[in-house]
Amino acid sequence: MKRQLADLEKKMEEAETAASSRRNRTGGAVGTSKPALVKKELAQMLDYKRQVLRDLDDATNDSSKNTGPSLASIRSDLEIVKQQVEALESHWKTREEVLAKLRVEIEQEKGR
Repeated sequence: MKRQLADLEKKMEEAETAASSRRNRTGGAVGTSKPALVKKELAQMLDYKRQVLRDLDDATNDSSKNTGPSLASIRSDLEIVKQQVEALESHWKTREEVLAKLRVEIEQEKGR
């Protein structure tokens, strides 16, 4: 029995050595090489980002979810801010024109 046990251990070592050499020749076990791990992590990140985007699109402002504002409401807020900026720029240009006219009038009065 000791002899059979020694033979089995020897066969197991040979099998492990052969498997190890195959792994070393192929760059590691399937799915554990560095490019495969990077690909898997990038795929997981892409899935996560897609889920976050879906959550933002589907989010409601009820207190049970509390996921924050939806993407649509953020877009709406951005559009409102854009309109406000345009209105302020228009007002600013009008005020600059008035200022320019006043400066011209002042120069004319100085010239008299």
